[in-house]
Amino acid sequence: MALPGGLSALSPWSAHLCLRVERTLLDLAGQELRGQSVVLAVSGGLDSTALAAMLSILGPRLGLTLHAAHLDHGLRPDSAQDAAHCAETCAALDISCVVKAADIRAEAASRHTGLEDAGRRARYAWLEELRRETGSFAVLTAHQLDELAEDVIMRLLRGAGWPALGGMPAWDPQRRILRPLLTLPKEQLRRFLNEWGLAWRDDPSNEDRAFLRNRVRKDFVPLFIRENPHFLGTVAELWTQARIDESFVHDAVSPLIPEPDTATGERLLPGDTLKNLPKALRLRLYKRVVESLGPGQPLAAPLRALDEAWAARSLGKDFQFPGGKQAMVTRDGIVFIPGSGAAAVDTSPPEG
Repeated sequence: MALPGGLSALSPWSAHLCLRVERTLLDLAGQELRGQSVVLAVSGGLDSTALAAMLSILGPRLGLTLHAAHLDHGLRPDSAQDAAHCAETCAALDISCVVKAADIRAEAASRHTGLEDAGRRARYAWLEELRRETGSFAVLTAHQLDELAEDVIMRLLRGAGWPALGGMPAWDPQRRILRPLLTLPKEQLRRFLNEWGLAWRDDPSNEDRAFLRNRVRKDFVPLFIRENPHFLGTVAELWTQARIDESFVHDAVSPLIPEPDTATGERLLPGDTLKNLPKALRLRLYKRVVESLGPGQPLAAPLRALDEAWAARSLGKDFQFPGGKQAMVTRDGIVFIPGSGAAAVDTSPPEG
């Protein structure tokens, strides 16, 4: 099993698909990506096999050094076969591959969390560790458009606001995660692999409806597509608009986030700043300031209530937020107070 040596040896359709991924990589990460090392998260499934194959072709064009990484969760009797398949596939594609075994059941038990959450945390923590060890620019994952659609539906179910409702980002500079396949439908990746006879492994746990994502994948998404055959394209358009709006909000709000008081860690949003902002930006500014005080995501309703209290000049009115954080309306504006023991954190926007 091996792909042809370069783009010129591919079919026109496959070459065009690879060039689209190359443009996406450069659009997201910029020319700084050229000549860098990157970590490829590989599971052995269809999506990550397609990503590895494409990068084996695009890597030399971009001067990339590729480090594939597979974490064996040990949740199935044949998980070691998945790991062996990843190593074999990467060897055929001339990509170095590191395989690590983890006890995700024990991890889930110690964290009192589900297997899916424990596996995700362990996987991303190890990928970041490898990224640092190898001095890599980013971790590349193989999330694709079908998964973006699942993510949008799950965010809707959980009550996400805008622009987070648009789904996961394709480039997360804080976490150094790059998703170059995010606007490609899974069927195109399947066609690419089938065209070149590249094999992948199917994970039977993807059939288990005990997991919300599997229920969304197998039950919800097909219903949306039945009502709108172009649903995946609609999700891609939603995602694009969300990224545009997110960039605007970020640029408008970030300069307004106040520095913390050196003694108390409190942050004051002056009334003069707030009165010149439209409500939409005030609400997003409150959210960013609360997030800057430490862990814990604020909900929309308390943020709106806080804004109403400020507009009504309800002096002394205070609001509680997750993590023990508070906000209080004062004569000077709104004071945001960190929870006890909370340390200030990066004010960059959270994922999505």
